[in-house]
Amino acid sequence: MTSPPARRRPWASLSGRVALGAVAGLVVAALLFAGIAVSLIRSEVTGTARAELDRQARAVAGLVTERAATALSAGMEFSTSEPIGNLEELAGPGTRLYYVGLALSPGAVDPTGGLPETVARDLDPWLLVQDGSQGFLFTPTGATTATFAAAAPVAVNGRYLGAIVLTRPQAQVAASWGDVLGPVLLAIALGLLVAVVLVLWITRRATRPLRDLEQAARRVAEGDLHTEVAEGGADELDAVARSFNAMVRQLARRDRVAREFLMRVTHDLRTPLTAIRGHALALTDGVVPDAAVPRSLAAITSEATRLEVLVTDLLDLARMDANRFRIYIITLDAAEPIRAAADALSSTAAGCGLTVVQDIGDLPEIATDPDRVQQIIGNLINNAIRWTPAGGSVTISAHRRPGGGVVAAVSDTGPGVEVGMRTTVFEPFHSNESPDGHQGSGLGLAIALQLAQALGGDLTVDDAPGGGARFTLLLPAEAPGPNDGEPPPG
Repeated sequence: MTSPPARRRPWASLSGRVALGAVAGLVVAALLFAGIAVSLIRSEVTGTARAELDRQARAVAGLVTERAATALSAGMEFSTSEPIGNLEELAGPGTRLYYVGLALSPGAVDPTGGLPETVARDLDPWLLVQDGSQGFLFTPTGATTATFAAAAPVAVNGRYLGAIVLTRPQAQVAASWGDVLGPVLLAIALGLLVAVVLVLWITRRATRPLRDLEQAARRVAEGDLHTEVAEGGADELDAVARSFNAMVRQLARRDRVAREFLMRVTHDLRTPLTAIRGHALALTDGVVPDAAVPRSLAAITSEATRLEVLVTDLLDLARMDANRFRIYIITLDAAEPIRAAADALSSTAAGCGLTVVQDIGDLPEIATDPDRVQQIIGNLINNAIRWTPAGGSVTISAHRRPGGGVVAAVSDTGPGVEVGMRTTVFEPFHSNESPDGHQGSGLGLAIALQLAQALGGDLTVDDAPGGGARFTLLLPAEAPGPNDGEPPPG
């Protein structure tokens, strides 16, 4: 029984990491937004307060100008010592009012009206009259914080009399960080809460196909090869799901083929063993006439050869899966192993009513393993014999390959290989029933392809010129890789 998966920490999962990354990004963005928002809000509040102070300075200056114009038109002496309405109430609490200019303060010793002289000196009468006001910032003597000021001119009939200056401490004009930061942080916290909930929900939905895939993979590992993952997520996850489903179907097909192969191999092993055992028992019991003993021994030898061939194929299959083919490379005439394979199976083909045609030209010398080349050609000829009806022909041809090497082909006049089957015929255990009702082990072509690739070549199948199948072997001038040792004797 499979033990349940260990409980992992939330941040160890993909969804947890995505959520943490998204939340971290949101927090960083929120902090940046908070800093920018607070700065903008303070700037806007300060600008509004300074505009209000400027408006008040203009209003006070307007009242004073009206008072001065009335006094001058009546030929009276204007004085600011008399009250001019409720200016303090008009300016607002915390605001100080200064009369700058001797014309506004007759007989006064200080024309600044108490405003620092350096500040009053910076007031430009022409700019004041042209612009209607002037705003500035200064730090009073002995103070540690700055003060905002707004000046407005007092002019009658083009005659500049002075200026009205309103000042207000910076703390009253500019919004403090505490006043702005609190509401901003509250809004950000609420926004982050909603965003985190959405991120967790979206992340969980987005990674649900991966969890389904994990559960499906666990079921496949337990042997359920009918498991499939439903699509319906993101395009990338759907592509993974399709690939997973295709893999499971391929595994199921391979499992079915392997079971069928095991049944065929069991039958193929049992048949010669039964024959060998029957002949051996008959010889042991002395029931075989002396004249028939050679025949029984020949049958035993034949069946043992069949067993040897099948076991050799199984060993080659095991080496193929482990990528442990033994290669013995020598330099030789490429025609030798090809002719040897064709000659060895000519009698077998003739016994099946087939004609063997050899079209082997003048071939170059190549560095390869002759036994493996003969094994490949032999497998191809055996396959052609099995699929060619009586009265047909099997053609073995070979010629030089442009650029070096050899091209060898085995063609038959059988039914051929359908286009859709030209890849699967090289898969292990794949075997169809031939026209004579025989079904092989499904190893010959798979081993031939792997051997061809181990020698640096390739093996393909297409249609023969006269109909049927044509298997083409491509061999390079020199097989890659070092020898696995000395070649076997003989």
